[in-house]
Amino acid sequence: MPFLVHTEYETKRGFNYKFVAMVLGLLCLFQVMFLGISVGVSLYYKDSGLYSLLYTIGIDLIIGVTLYFLGRNHTEYDTGRREGMVTVSLSWVMMSLLGMMPYWLGGFIPNFSEAYFEAMSGFTTTGGTILGDIESLPRSILFWRSITQWIGGIGIIVFLVALIPFTGENASVVFDHETTGITHDRFVPRIGVMAKWITLIYVVLSILCALLLWAGPLSLYDAVCHAATCISTGGFSTYNTSIGDIDKDYTNIVLTIFMFIGATSFTLIYFATVRKEPKKLFQDSEFKWFVSIILLLSLISGLWLYFGGFYSSFGKAMEHAAFQVMSLISTTGYVIQDYNFWGGPFWVIALFLMFVAGCSGSTSGGLKMIRFNILTRNLLNEFKRRTHPQAIVPLRYNGTVIKEKVVNQVYNFFYAYLTIIFIATFSISLEGFSLTDAVSASIACISNSGPGLSAFGPMSNFSSLSDFNTMLMSFLMLIGRLEIFTVLTLLHRSFWRN
Repeated sequence: MPFLVHTEYETKRGFNYKFVAMVLGLLCLFQVMFLGISVGVSLYYKDSGLYSLLYTIGIDLIIGVTLYFLGRNHTEYDTGRREGMVTVSLSWVMMSLLGMMPYWLGGFIPNFSEAYFEAMSGFTTTGGTILGDIESLPRSILFWRSITQWIGGIGIIVFLVALIPFTGENASVVFDHETTGITHDRFVPRIGVMAKWITLIYVVLSILCALLLWAGPLSLYDAVCHAATCISTGGFSTYNTSIGDIDKDYTNIVLTIFMFIGATSFTLIYFATVRKEPKKLFQDSEFKWFVSIILLLSLISGLWLYFGGFYSSFGKAMEHAAFQVMSLISTTGYVIQDYNFWGGPFWVIALFLMFVAGCSGSTSGGLKMIRFNILTRNLLNEFKRRTHPQAIVPLRYNGTVIKEKVVNQVYNFFYAYLTIIFIATFSISLEGFSLTDAVSASIACISNSGPGLSAFGPMSNFSSLSDFNTMLMSFLMLIGRLEIFTVLTLLHRSFWRN
């Protein structure tokens, strides 16, 4: 449909493809910077990842410059919700397509669907892998693999908005559709300022985590790689057995602390640190539920591991239980021991933690603790309504009444979340996998938590899936990271009606 011009002061109506092209072009150029750092790692270690990284930079530059010039004069046209959803969805797809090139072009992951899965798992901070021998990859490729999770941790659009000054409402258009869901009140009036603060906090925490890990048993290279995948709650490791190859008390404690921070709302972290208002953090209902569940399930898991005979030391049982609970609820996916052998009771705990996950406004995936909080409170209120049909029982959160519209959104999200898990479970089970295999793989991917159970457990990988289901799991990771509706709305025909 042609654009309509109303006055010289109004912008043109229609789909602003120029804005979409401009943002995608900038993201390509943004990715080149991190690929360049990976090239530096390759040159330092003289490994075989150099040429695939250089080829990827060339492709990135060509596509980025082309899209950026196609997006010139994008301010002459209106930019709205449709452009925002398309831009954000295509951003993650495109970044993963280009991000897979070092794996694919270098022959390190020759299968296209598996290379794309690995890249999408990185950018969405899922942490699931198709690699059987991680340590066989060049250090520069493993570094790039870790950096993809760091980029995706707070969101690629958040980085872009923080670094590039957008005009008008354009920053809000893309920012809101990447950081979707129920979030805390914004702490600054402008989206650009918010993105800068989030990015600054993220960078400072990453550096601090790397320095603390380096002070322990890790080399600088391993410390940087693990810091990048820890604060982003991604979980990629440079070792085949994840953290099991390290398993030092000091390292476990540092990683546990930063997984906890990564799964906490960055808005609340801002208030507690920059604004020096820690009361906002400790008075927040979601945060209190988050901490309570971690403490309760860590204690239950530790007791089970000790009295179940899995550990002879109570202290070690509690340490490993707390680490694994934190890894699962933050959707990081680090592993110390193969919890496939920890028995059915821990499997139930693991599935619950992967399903619910961390706080809104954090780097973790899953249903989010705030939605679980609202669902639970509304269920308890329903008992009161049944007992007293005439009573008005408002649903309160942090002392504020939750609107019915918000409650409906939570239920719709919950329904869509379960439906997609059911469909994916059915698809995987057609390949002959057990129900446990299929359910855990589906939850692990849509919640961006990484490893699942049994055949897709912590010491296994996703390479046994067919190409179709590998791509399906990549799609689940994408919609899970963008909280379902941003992506699925694009598939509805009404979206494309002008």
